[in-house]
Amino acid sequence: MTLVSFSRKDPLIVVPVTIKTETKIWEYKFAVDTGATISLMDISLLSDIGYKKEDYIRSTQTITASKTETVYEYNLDNIMAIGLIRRNFKIISRSLPMGLGIDGLLGLNFFKNKELTIDFKLSEIQLK
Repeated sequence: MTLVSFSRKDPLIVVPVTIKTETKIWEYKFAVDTGATISLMDISLLSDIGYKKEDYIRSTQTITASKTETVYEYNLDNIMAIGLIRRNFKIISRSLPMGLGIDGLLGLNFFKNKELTIDFKLSEIQLK
């Protein structure tokens, strides 16, 4: 069980995320998004850690608040957040709007088969 604090001042619940590749460990900030079925990472950052656009597993359509767009699905070797490590983890990628202050979204697929508790009073998120 891991407990992570988040800022009450931020409009999003932002948590640190670590992605491990064969050559490096990368640190990012992702928003917890319980309205997203699949996790998402900004396409430019995915490129920075060594994935090429043509490495995608498949392309698919996703619906955002304002439109439908094509996204690309990848498998990350290793991603960790809130004390949970997922290997061979499915993530989609597209450009995120500027100014959000995040690198991606942790969607429901990250939390699958776990108990997620968000305590807004204490500004803490916990995963068991």
